[in-house]
Amino acid sequence: MKNIAVINNVPRMRTIPQVKKEFPELQLSERYLRSLVREHKVVCVQVGVKTLINLDSLFAFLNGQGA
Repeated sequence: MKNIAVINNVPRMRTIPQVKKEFPELQLSERYLRSLVREHKVVCVQVGVKTLINLDSLFAFLNGQGA
């Protein structure tokens, strides 16, 4: 039997308060992050009442590459 390697890239997801706490140097307000989510400028997922932002999508947007 062959061994099959499965590689899954799990997206790095954070809540809005976690983004502010982990990356204070970005100086982004929660209000601004919520507006990015509302305007579909970053990839996100709703889990109950929490919004999880895809960090790669956020950094791409901030670098001018879009979502």
